[in-house]
Amino acid sequence: MNKLSTALVFFAFIIVVLTGCGEKFNTRSEKEFEVSKAKILKNLNEEEKINLEKALRVVALASMRLKWNEPEKYKGKSFDKISLEMIDGLSYSSVVNLAEDLLQAHHKKEIEKISAEIDTLEMQKKELIVNKQKLDIFKVTDLTITEDDFFGEQVPNLEIDYVYMGKQPLTGSVDVNFEVREISTKKVVSAHLSRDGDGNNVLKPGNSMHDSSVLREAKANQPEKWKDVKYPVTHAKLADFGLELKVYASSITTNGKTIALPKYSAEDVDAEIKKKKEELKELEETKGTLDELELTDK
Repeated sequence: MNKLSTALVFFAFIIVVLTGCGEKFNTRSEKEFEVSKAKILKNLNEEEKINLEKALRVVALASMRLKWNEPEKYKGKSFDKISLEMIDGLSYSSVVNLAEDLLQAHHKKEIEKISAEIDTLEMQKKELIVNKQKLDIFKVTDLTITEDDFFGEQVPNLEIDYVYMGKQPLTGSVDVNFEVREISTKKVVSAHLSRDGDGNNVLKPGNSMHDSSVLREAKANQPEKWKDVKYPVTHAKLADFGLELKVYASSITTNGKTIALPKYSAEDVDAEIKKKKEELKELEETKGTLDELELTDK
């Protein structure tokens, strides 16, 4: 066989290969789609067939996102219709490339989304800490435990003396929270909120205040610690009863402006940040490719 004949045979082989690989999806109708898909599958090996199935599922998922994110643009179109329009006229390799591009774009967007969520949480934490410092304006000066009648039952009652530690007079109202917890379990055994003053009230540095908390649950949980108590217990040390007290302002309203602590704590925010960072790490360890996907029957 001369060189010309060899060249012709070689080019004929290339044309056959390109023709086979160049079969394209025709999605003008469901029947035409199935026929074109069958032609494409006929020229694929098992690995390529799996890749095509993965790619088609990626496109289907992308069509759902498009319809959810741009409902007006895709109004009246089903997910299937959008998917078919996306692959119309594309060959096997083009559909796979499209799927890879869609995966990469979504992967990048997810990383950006979670990174932004972490930034927002970090800002929330900083704001919470700043507000907490602004609201750290009370100090307990003395504790006394008395025994009082509580609906016919004799229970210990915690008398709390505390003082305003702000550097400037405070005009307005203050919500003060009182929490008594068990040291060992951190369980709250007594809690209430007290509002001091109204819009015209003025707290001056060093002003003393008084409140009280019933310790019925604390006694019921650890009766042995209360068995030989002689009341009143002056200058009481709650640690002797396995307890700790927290007194803090949860909100201040002054000059029509309110500074308030949210219902979540800095620890809650830290836990959420940790969770988001784990999600981000997992995402960054993947590439967002078809090879990382697994086919399921679901």
